[in-house]
Amino acid sequence: MQILFFLCLILALFPYFIFPLIMWLVSRMKPPNWLQQEIYPSVTLIISIYNEEQVIEKKVANSLQLDYPHEQLEILVVSDGSTDKSHEIVEGFDDPRVKLQIFTDRVGKTECLNRVVPEVKGDIIVFTDANSMFPVEALKNISRNFADESVGLVTGWTKYRAAGGGRESTGHYARLEKITKYGESLISSCVGADGAIFAIRKELYRPLNNFDINDFVIPLNVVAQQKRVVLDPDVFCFEAPSEGELKEYRRQVRITNRTLGAIWRGRQFLKPQVYGSFSLFLLSHKVIRFFVPFFFVATLLISLSLSGSPGYYGLFCISQVLFVIVGGVGLLRWLDGRITKLCAFFLLTIAAQSVGWFRFVVGKRDTVWTPQR
Repeated sequence: MQILFFLCLILALFPYFIFPLIMWLVSRMKPPNWLQQEIYPSVTLIISIYNEEQVIEKKVANSLQLDYPHEQLEILVVSDGSTDKSHEIVEGFDDPRVKLQIFTDRVGKTECLNRVVPEVKGDIIVFTDANSMFPVEALKNISRNFADESVGLVTGWTKYRAAGGGRESTGHYARLEKITKYGESLISSCVGADGAIFAIRKELYRPLNNFDINDFVIPLNVVAQQKRVVLDPDVFCFEAPSEGELKEYRRQVRITNRTLGAIWRGRQFLKPQVYGSFSLFLLSHKVIRFFVPFFFVATLLISLSLSGSPGYYGLFCISQVLFVIVGGVGLLRWLDGRITKLCAFFLLTIAAQSVGWFRFVVGKRDTVWTPQR
């Protein structure tokens, strides 16, 4: 029981603390090992929308202000059955670079991409969301990575900034992903992409199932074609902070459900004899992370059963209970502090992953999305 306790404890800590620490050390010891050179390939920026009348005007205007040769840029807004004024707003832009593709029936973001990608002009396709604003140099920073022929996909990361401007911040999850993915990139390929800002060579895009989570499965398909997936720390976008824990919870439930399905269908990527270090990254970054709720509960139950034995098991049990209490207080916003927010973040993540597991096991599939804002 004692051995099992420490095994569960290590596995619970591994994806959120131990593995990111290893990747951080890698980034400190290993310089970037892919070519970056200023190039200007043709780019299609795809903005996926569903009822985004509140932000789409700002997003298209932001896209038109990007520092990139006009003749090399196409901006394609893809509407998955929007019923608000989004279409009218996009059509109001008098610029030949801006195009609108409307699907009257909701088919899901992934199916929309399957239909439009073969028809776009750009050699490089950049995927983004309507609420994700790019700094002016974003496309230049993305494109420079494709000077290396071994690179098939480039991802960035997300900063948070209030809609009216002001102080920038980085969420716990975004910071964790940036550290982890950059370390993975320096060794071989990173696991997954940031759906708000990532780019792929058009010839590497493969049609997806309509239930696939595109920012996870597209990178897997690139790795399958023996090209690298890398994170460039200079590639990022800005988003407004999440408007509430409930919306973030629903988003994480959906992501967990769809990613578990993708991992199961792509379990061949867990063979290190075929995919080398990437298989170990997939196991460490995603698979073990999704099992954390089970490790957390197992650690709590084992420490409770061993609380009468010599050692610190009773203290571990009390610590976990306090974690749940502090996290709950943070989610209810009764207290506001760094530790409280951190506990709240992990508690929400564990709860959302648990529900995501349940939906996956009973066969629920999320194929259409509603922006959580």
